[in-house]
Amino acid sequence: MRAHSALLVFSLALASTASSGCRSALTGPWPPIESGTAEYRLGAGDVLRISVYGNNDLSSRVTVRPDGRVTLPLINEIVVQGKTVNDVTLEVTEGYRRYVQDARVSVIIEEVHSYRVFVVGKVVRPGDFESRTPVTVMQALSLAGGAARGADVDHIVVLRNGPGGRHERYEVSYTEIAEGRLQQNFTLRSGDTLIVP
Repeated sequence: MRAHSALLVFSLALASTASSGCRSALTGPWPPIESGTAEYRLGAGDVLRISVYGNNDLSSRVTVRPDGRVTLPLINEIVVQGKTVNDVTLEVTEGYRRYVQDARVSVIIEEVHSYRVFVVGKVVRPGDFESRTPVTVMQALSLAGGAARGADVDHIVVLRNGPGGRHERYEVSYTEIAEGRLQQNFTLRSGDTLIVP
């Protein structure tokens, strides 16, 4: 009887090992790895310092509104959401050249508030997380305190709103990332939702 019990335990352990060893690798596709130095694109809540050299009356500190716009002296409202600092600098410079000859404009991001990702499901601290810099899948998981007990870390899902309102869905595996398949550890975009089942 004791030998039969020992054999049963061994068989169950072997079956468990075999099933984990037979885990099929994910095949993607995944978004391209984005460089950490990629130009930041502005969003609602970001605070900008816009300076016009030699003209303090036109210099201002503004917060990007939820509609993606800011209001500036003389040139009124401009859309900055989704644009880079260089884009905004060129647009503001062109706007002020109607009033100031050889206007020299600098745009500085003083505070970043628009980059936000969401982590839900079986994690220690689910919620939305604001970051001053873009984060990867693994970094977002870390912000949420890691996976909770019982989580299926080999079928993590990332949901993204793509261009034209198209929804994108990516599946990643913690184990495969740890084993070196780093293409799954892509950079999240603001608004991405990471789901740990």
